[in-house]
Amino acid sequence: MHYQIRRLAPTDAAALHRLRTSPGVVRNTLQQPFQSLASVQQLLDNFPPHIHALVACTPDGELVGCGGLHLAIPPRRRHTALLFLMVRDDWQGKGVGGALMRAQLDYADNWLDLKRIELDAVHDNHGAIALYERYGFMHEGVARGFNLREGVYEDAVLMARLRFRPGEHAANSAAPLEPAPHPERPRQPFHLRHSELDDAAGVAALMAHDSVQANTLQLPYPDENAWRQRLSDCTYSLVAEAADGSIVGNATIWQPSDNPRLGHIAELGIIVHPAQHGQGVGSALLQALLGQVSDYLPYRRLQLMVFSDNSPAIALYEKYGFACEATLRGDSLRHGGYHDSLLMARAVK
Repeated sequence: MHYQIRRLAPTDAAALHRLRTSPGVVRNTLQQPFQSLASVQQLLDNFPPHIHALVACTPDGELVGCGGLHLAIPPRRRHTALLFLMVRDDWQGKGVGGALMRAQLDYADNWLDLKRIELDAVHDNHGAIALYERYGFMHEGVARGFNLREGVYEDAVLMARLRFRPGEHAANSAAPLEPAPHPERPRQPFHLRHSELDDAAGVAALMAHDSVQANTLQLPYPDENAWRQRLSDCTYSLVAEAADGSIVGNATIWQPSDNPRLGHIAELGIIVHPAQHGQGVGSALLQALLGQVSDYLPYRRLQLMVFSDNSPAIALYEKYGFACEATLRGDSLRHGGYHDSLLMARAVK
């Protein structure tokens, strides 16, 4: 059957509501079984500009599938999008998914010039996984206990399709980013405390170091006001303060998604002043975060992203029980090339 592919519109609320609440869609995506029509209409009336959503309709105009590209917001991941796809239960196996996939990939390749399209699929959604494989998506790993479904935390298969030009994917063409050597020296005293808004200048100064930018997703020339806002928004943020009052480290945890079915997941990030590497700052920050999450916060899964060549950081995370779950190829831009990242995670409850 030939399907009409068009952009999702505000007038599609009732049909999209029916699609999103189909039992099979709820089971194999991150949808909720009970949604109000009003909430779907509100979503469509205020649709985010960084999400490009298409629908598949039968010749008589009935909406039977929806898919789209959720563009990454961080500037150093603008080449990346998360793909999503839903087909109504009674239209499974009739070519709807394939029609949407072809349209989405054409849109991504020829109009957005995306380099990396990624997705996650529930581990037992074999039909969807086979469809993605047919369109060039390759397995990158498995996120353990990722999706709460019917009272069970299910694993998710992580997949991606790459479209880098020669020389753009720097994973195998550049030498590993080695930390700057530092002489052996006595450990300098520091203490940990919760961050305050007035720490924005100190955290921004940490981010001004090239080695910190290179090993995170930050940009050069950090903005103190932007960091003040970020510290205000953080779920939980610590700083390591030296005896002279300077900030020598920062660690935060946050929820990467507001979806209730991912509410058990927290993500963490740690930065340490280059002059303080090897002084125990990172270990102290990480131990404090783990204690906070384990004892006082409701999260069950703690995850992080780290560049695949950041060996000292990887060793630190492994020391505290984090395991590599996936290698995300060409995940982030660094010094003009697209580099691989590792997804690492550990259970905290």
